[in-house]
Amino acid sequence: MPELLPIAPVPPMRRDMDILTNRLPSSRALAGTDVTLQLDEGGALSLSFSTGRVRWTLEEADGTSRSGEADYDAVQVRSGVYFVDYTAADRAGAFSVVIDRELGRALLVRDRLVESNGKTGLRVFAQPARVGGHTGGYEPVTETRELLGKRLFCEYSDEAALEHVYLNSGTLGWQWVLVGVPELKREVGVVAASYWKIRDRLYLLTSCGEALELTLLLDLEQCRNVGRTFGMSRTGDVLDQRCGAKIVFLGECSYPADREPG
Repeated sequence: MPELLPIAPVPPMRRDMDILTNRLPSSRALAGTDVTLQLDEGGALSLSFSTGRVRWTLEEADGTSRSGEADYDAVQVRSGVYFVDYTAADRAGAFSVVIDRELGRALLVRDRLVESNGKTGLRVFAQPARVGGHTGGYEPVTETRELLGKRLFCEYSDEAALEHVYLNSGTLGWQWVLVGVPELKREVGVVAASYWKIRDRLYLLTSCGEALELTLLLDLEQCRNVGRTFGMSRTGDVLDQRCGAKIVFLGECSYPADREPG
């Protein structure tokens, strides 16, 4: 007799699966350059890039600062637009940055593991910034509702493919869409999310579940995404990995007038 059982999904990026095969190639274009981001909320992030390493200094709005050196990865997604990520040396924090050198603006996503009541949690912040030295006008990156109602098929590899449904301005729904792994076929979940418009049809998604954050730069023109995930694995270890997928646009929902999601 068939039994109806509750769904207990495991966030996709916590599984030991290939999520790199379809990632866009890395770029060396930033090597030998210095970039300073003036954060809109105050403070600044200074980045000095060499081949494969970045020296960074983060000055907070309250005058405190910290710095370090780390391996980094950079992907040029469009002309003058780079997705950069690196991890602090103590592995308790991670940084993902979208830098638009042509428009002179950026978005910094900061992840920080924290201990509270004996449990490890994660804090996530997204901060718009101005690229230092840019001489044109400045329009900050802002949150957007343009993804709401859209459905995207994201294929990371032959063994990892998911559908994203952008439910409302603070929630992303996902489900596995895999032929070779039937036991995952019915696994779905929702996570908190925010969406930021970088350029036309180019968006930064940051989503956060329980002690796990995913940042994705979604390019709906070339139908690719590139990103990274950071947080805790199922075994309690630090999970820090890059990812990238091919995208297929599946369609979008329309809602009656004045009945759009929040």
